[in-house]
Amino acid sequence: MAITSHSTHVATWLTYTQAASYTGWSVRYLRNLVSAGRIPVYGRLRVRRFRRDMLDLFLTNPDAAMRKFRLERNEPHGR
Repeated sequence: MAITSHSTHVATWLTYTQAASYTGWSVRYLRNLVSAGRIPVYGRLRVRRFRRDMLDLFLTNPDAAMRKFRLERNEPHGR
């Protein structure tokens, strides 16, 4: 039996209300950031979710968070 060295990472998904509470911002401010494309957000309209690990990175280094987010979005799937 082979044991892999990588740990399994389970993403914690947050709604607008949960993400606003987590960051200390208002939902309105968070929606403005999403509309401007300035914060990592996943899903489609009306089904937006935020990953807690990306919010943590965004709060400490917004530029790095957006670079990582864009790389994830442009990563080819299935290769």
